[in-house]
Amino acid sequence: MPHLTRSPVLMRVSLIPATLILLILASGFLARVGWATGLWPWPAKQLSFVFIASILVAIAVPVLWIALAGEGAALRPGALDLTVMYGGMFIYVLTLTGDPHEPRLWPYALAFGLAVAGSAGAFLLALRVPWADPRPMPQTVRLSFAAFAVILTGAAAALLCHASIFPWPLGRETSVMFGLIFLGAATYFIYGTLDPHWSNAVGQLAGFLAYDVVLLAPFSGHFSTVRGGSLVSLAVYVAFLVYSGTLASYYLFVSNTTRIRLAFISPAP
Repeated sequence: MPHLTRSPVLMRVSLIPATLILLILASGFLARVGWATGLWPWPAKQLSFVFIASILVAIAVPVLWIALAGEGAALRPGALDLTVMYGGMFIYVLTLTGDPHEPRLWPYALAFGLAVAGSAGAFLLALRVPWADPRPMPQTVRLSFAAFAVILTGAAAALLCHASIFPWPLGRETSVMFGLIFLGAATYFIYGTLDPHWSNAVGQLAGFLAYDVVLLAPFSGHFSTVRGGSLVSLAVYVAFLVYSGTLASYYLFVSNTTRIRLAFISPAP
């Protein structure tokens, strides 16, 4: 099995279709098409669907990079992220199943259960795969990842407690689900901080950049409609997007030692 996991052909066969499915789903949520938004079981604002689209894109881009680069070991933090996220969603949805005030949730419990099993399996399998690219993570990126982990953990805790930290109102269930998304992302950054290989950063930075691109325009346009605490939340969120986007752009496209073309052509020894 480890030999198969190292195979770039198997990588592309298994991961590229997954990327396409994620991007199709993201497009549906972004366009607010009924078949996509209908997958979310609770009422949600337009910006919530944009946020869901951004998360799907942020997952798809690292998966595509791993497939194209053949860096199987880089599956570890992403798979752990999804294991934490889907595991939390599975448990949460189970607690709501049978509540007469909730929609029919058993299909979601089944889907999340299968997703957490698949993610955990991918993580365990990836642990047996050696790194193809030995370069270390730049110190600035590592420190940023540590800061992102702290910020996301705090935001996840607030959302799980139904605190109003988003720049638009969230329903109770949506708040918990978004909190679990942030908790999974925090796990990714913690893993990257503790195992500072460059390949543990490049996919996440690329995903972060895609996430920023999806959110920046809608969030910037939201400034004219919010006041008070929501305005402060929006300003902080946009500042976070600008910083993460700048960090990703520099290390992916400008830095001579880490830009993406080097990862594909001739990784540094």
